Amino acid sequence: MQQSANQNLILIEGAATYERILSEVREVEVDEGIRHLKDFLKIYPDFARTHNDLAVMYYQTGNSLKALAHYEKAHKLDPANITYRKNLADFYFVELEWTGDAIHTYLDILKDNPFDIEALNALGSISLQIGRKEQARQYFTRTLQLDTGNQEAQQALKQLAPSASALPDAMQITQQPSVYGLRTEQSSCVPPAKPFKDLFRVTEQPTAVASAVATPQYQSVVPTLSPEPTLSSEELYREALQLANAGKYDDAITTLEKLLGQDKGFALAHNDLGVLYQKKGNLQKSRYHHEEAARLQPANKVFQKNLADLLYIEFYDFEAALAIYVRLQAKAPQDIELLKAIASICQTLGNESDARFFLERVLTLQPWDRDAQSAIKEMEAAGKARA
Repeated sequence: MQQSANQNLILIEGAATYERILSEVREVEVDEGIRHLKDFLKIYPDFARTHNDLAVMYYQTGNSLKALAHYEKAHKLDPANITYRKNLADFYFVELEWTGDAIHTYLDILKDNPFDIEALNALGSISLQIGRKEQARQYFTRTLQLDTGNQEAQQALKQLAPSASALPDAMQITQQPSVYGLRTEQSSCVPPAKPFKDLFRVTEQPTAVASAVATPQYQSVVPTLSPEPTLSSEELYREALQLANAGKYDDAITTLEKLLGQDKGFALAHNDLGVLYQKKGNLQKSRYHHEEAARLQPANKVFQKNLADLLYIEFYDFEAALAIYVRLQAKAPQDIELLKAIASICQTLGNESDARFFLERVLTLQPWDRDAQSAIKEMEAAGKARA
């Protein structure tokens, strides 16, 4: 108890000291600012905010190796901080071209917040760069559902025409089967030379440590839930998306339930309620709404995949989930998510030869995929141990 109190006191004292240092850093050159921050870390080595800002400054001087070290340190010290996570993901992709690491980091962000615009656009752009146009369409379309005026997504989808109109319109569960991940961002359709405008995100209060950094384009909109019963289903759905994007999941659920009270056949509302109820831990309601969405629109790939993911991850209904994955994969043989999901279930059921077959197909399409590589190595090690 006493130790925890002492740690809190150190953090409070450190924060006050750091604010004074930042006021000095505003008046000096970058190299001198780096020296100030390094001196601070000698006293407070676990102050995550300083590591993040120091990484920004090292990046400005062209020292990518030290920038990487401090971005990773900030993330390690405060893994829940969204700024540190995005900075690290941006750096992995833009500067180091570590596509796999960037993908995993952005997917982790979406697991915690499926409505993060920046992460969705990042994944969309990376998907474009690695040639996965259909996934890019899905990410950018999802962005426009949440922020209809988002120019980056609008421009990307225009360049992806004419097939962009065929995109599914829905939230997608971002928690994927155990050993596997999803997709990514950056592309020629994004105009700036540095597609990640927040590569230099500073921490809570912007300072001269990163004066050259642009602020995030997307700002959360927190609408007031309208009590008027005259709203159309489409208007209620848009309101629910805005609430969900602002992190007001309970209000979003209430709005979607209200929508379904006047339009039971609104498949998007069922799908999104399934996502939100799963996030809230109400798995039975999540299953009901995912099943309804899939029943109402059996051809919708997103709805079917969401249902399969839920059955697999939460209900351990491997056979039912596998049947859906296999059916979808037959229509989309190069879908990485589906290949990984099928491989994961095969491995769970003890069909290692089948699992390896699908994992090798993943590596044929994405040779850098670390999850598939690790899964194959684990199977090989287990086989040697049994022998």
